Amino acid sequence: MGRCKGRDGDLVWNVELINGRGDMRGILLMNVGTPATTEPGEVKEFIAAMLSDPLLTGKPEWWSKLLAKNIIAPGSGSRVSEKYKLIWPNEGTTPPPLIYHMRKLAETLEERKGVPVEIAMRYGKPDVASAFRELERRCPLLHEVIVFPLYPHYAQSTTQTSKDMIGNIFYKHPHSFRLKFAEPYYNHPAFIQALTSHAKPYLEDIDKVIFTYHSLPLAQVEAGWKKGKEYDYVYQLKETNRLFCEKLDIDPHDTFLFYSSQRGKNWLNPFLDTDIGDLPKLGWKKVAVIAPGFPVDNLETLYDIDIEARRLFMEAGGEKFTVVPALNGNDVWVEAIWKILERT
Repeated sequence: MGRCKGRDGDLVWNVELINGRGDMRGILLMNVGTPATTEPGEVKEFIAAMLSDPLLTGKPEWWSKLLAKNIIAPGSGSRVSEKYKLIWPNEGTTPPPLIYHMRKLAETLEERKGVPVEIAMRYGKPDVASAFRELERRCPLLHEVIVFPLYPHYAQSTTQTSKDMIGNIFYKHPHSFRLKFAEPYYNHPAFIQALTSHAKPYLEDIDKVIFTYHSLPLAQVEAGWKKGKEYDYVYQLKETNRLFCEKLDIDPHDTFLFYSSQRGKNWLNPFLDTDIGDLPKLGWKKVAVIAPGFPVDNLETLYDIDIEARRLFMEAGGEKFTVVPALNGNDVWVEAIWKILERT
């Protein structure tokens, strides 16, 4: 059995094994990122870094950077800053919501399973290089690190860009461990079990279950579809929805699919922020909304859904708008992650 330092620097525990071979393994929980503060300049910097990524925009790198830094970030920084202020009322005493929930998840996973766990972001802090250093500091004899992306469905703007960035960082310097990536787990029984058991209490007395996912440019969607199911974003999210309904015995006709955070017309639709107000007019006045693509609460769940979509729906004549929280540090999600890692 190996021995590693705990988060306080003093605690030492025996490392449990994921695969039973005697390897000392660590886990890196990966997400997209968040501004460190709600200060408009900080938010602009974060937006510029994110939208400069050609894998996210689908445009050449030089054009992505030019557009992000000179047009998009300056034009949207203050507006997005105000959104973050609404979902982060305790700024100064707590970290950003995304980081808060990820740290809680990492701590619980570490405590329950006895393996070192760190978190990292594709854009912003904490960064991957720092997370690697911390894992090596705490566990010098680490044999393997498994990257677990907190996006269940493949997309080049999340999965692929994270893989590329992590690979570039990993191979620049020698490390004591090898690196592995958890594959998309959109249909893994443990993920579906976690989603359904968590969501079930929120699905009482409603007309429709609303599934919502981050929108993508149609060109990216088509490129993934042509490569096969393992790259097909729409297939994967619809399979999640199908398995969710099957598990809870929900008639698919009693569900609806929306997309959010689009940046143009040629993106996956219908759009949550323009079309959800149509539902009360059709007689669906009580809905529950779930975002399976976001296992951790963030700006899109806490603002786009719980504040903005709620307002639009209720102003259009809705009577009940229930938001299913993200899995966050839920016990069933911790167990699901462990089961998913067992096949990695």
